[in-house]
Amino acid sequence: MANKIPRVPVREQNPAVRATNFEEVCLGYNLEEATLEASRCLNCKNPRCVAACPVGIQIPHFIEALKAGDIKGAADIIARDSSLPSICGRVCPQESQCEGSCILGIKGESVAIGKLERFVGDWRLDNPQPASLPEKNGKKVAVVGSGPAGLACASDLAKEGYDVTVFEALHQIGGVLVYGIPEFRLPKKGVVAKEIESVKRLGVKFETDVIVGRTVTIDSLMDSEGFDAVFVGSGAGTTTIYGY
Repeated sequence: MANKIPRVPVREQNPAVRATNFEEVCLGYNLEEATLEASRCLNCKNPRCVAACPVGIQIPHFIEALKAGDIKGAADIIARDSSLPSICGRVCPQESQCEGSCILGIKGESVAIGKLERFVGDWRLDNPQPASLPEKNGKKVAVVGSGPAGLACASDLAKEGYDVTVFEALHQIGGVLVYGIPEFRLPKKGVVAKEIESVKRLGVKFETDVIVGRTVTIDSLMDSEGFDAVFVGSGAGTTTIYGY
């Protein structure tokens, strides 16, 4: 039975090696490992993992697709609810959310949902698909802050036909993903930069070194620059707060 298969261990850098560099410690699954781990999922009729996921990813469905070898299908399922799977698969607290609610975890080890999401997300970054977008709806939205909230908001709006511009106070796009999470946990070039590029492919525009509240104001964005709405995802950095 699937629940008799032990949880597939995740490869990591050897401690003696990782002590000499700042590269990512967790190496993730390869295809064989991911497929084997996916086979542990019970595909519950009442998936508690979905209810425990903040964005409601259809976890059993994407795992079933992965188990069947349909990685693109798995990526498409995740994309319905999550714009940043490679990032979320690395830094979300799965142990207290989806994996913490997995039925297998009651008497054993839960399915490694986060590592499977990371595997599918990384495949999507390495195999970008042409964006299929609706016609522009004529509405402009300004997004303040290019952290995870701003990136996710911009991505979802672009998929709905909005003309989106993201304003970032600092000189690099990414917010806490760049400035707050260490490289050994979240690679900047290999993961964050690629996720940002996937948002750009949706037609989202980015402007850096713009402090909304100083460089421009929300009123001027709406009254003078024609934005119909503004989403504020400024984060908790002291520089950003001071800018407001």
